[in-house]
Amino acid sequence: MNRREAIQRVAMLVGGSVIGANLFLEGCTRPATKTVESLFEAENTDFLGDLAEAILPETDTPGAKEAGVGEFIPVMVRDTYTEEDQKVFVEGLNGVDARSKKEFDKNFQDLSAEEKLEFVNMLDKEAKEHESNKEEDEKSHFFTMLKQLTLTGFFTSEVGMTKALRYVKIPGKFDGNYPYKKGDRAFA
Repeated sequence: MNRREAIQRVAMLVGGSVIGANLFLEGCTRPATKTVESLFEAENTDFLGDLAEAILPETDTPGAKEAGVGEFIPVMVRDTYTEEDQKVFVEGLNGVDARSKKEFDKNFQDLSAEEKLEFVNMLDKEAKEHESNKEEDEKSHFFTMLKQLTLTGFFTSEVGMTKALRYVKIPGKFDGNYPYKKGDRAFA
């Protein structure tokens, strides 16, 4: 590599980081649509918490609802999703009760734990089929977004990091040969 190539590569790296930072900061100031603001209402955060809990239920570790995922999701939808993705998410969320009534003759929150699990498994299967068959410019399925937000919200919460993962406040150096015992939790 000669000097000219080195300078061009450094310029591309620096330029890319400046442009990337600008786009990142622009995303943080994106205004929410009126429909997204409704996600912050108490009944909707409770509904989102119940949906998230069906995805990550309480077992020997706390579930998604205890981790506050219902309050986390509206913030992420408002602050990081494009207007089109916000629309897909809100429309999908608004269709959950209608779909639940069609399948079980009850609203989602009235379903038993087993029925909720069956319902989210059905949506998950549908979302996977949608994702595998979608065109490049086609939007993601609502449930794919919900599941990603649920996992992100849970595993970045204090509850998820300390109760589901092994939290080490000040980890030592990286040890690629650290002994692993079957059943050990991952490190946070």
